[in-house]
Amino acid sequence: MIKRCIVQCTVALMLLFFISLSFADDSVVLKAVESSARVWLAMTDKEHYADSWKTASPLFQHKRSETDWIKAAGTLRKPMGAMENRYIATAAYSKEPSGFPPGEYVVLQFYATFKNRTLALETVTLSKEKNGEWHVADYAIK
Repeated sequence: MIKRCIVQCTVALMLLFFISLSFADDSVVLKAVESSARVWLAMTDKEHYADSWKTASPLFQHKRSETDWIKAAGTLRKPMGAMENRYIATAAYSKEPSGFPPGEYVVLQFYATFKNRTLALETVTLSKEKNGEWHVADYAIK
């Protein structure tokens, strides 16, 4: 009976250990993804649209030309004025989000306030590239 309890306790402790490692890995990934998204968003905040296109994923670049992105980004962002605050609202992992080829993706949503707009919802989809880095694959703002 005691031996059985020791085995069960050992198994339970091992499970807790591996679960905590899994959450630690998720936390590290989320920090890396959020950091990549915020660096990219900072470029758009500063109207460095060409730089944001160049650092985006190949998926983003194939979806629209650099010229088209610069025009679209300016049309979307300039009327809003300067970005004031940005808070992460949600994060979701997906291997096959709608409209994307199979791969590893994280969709982040941010609540953002701008000088000329009280509240906006920014959706940033990041893809994991072959080198292990996360790059913006899509951007939308409402």
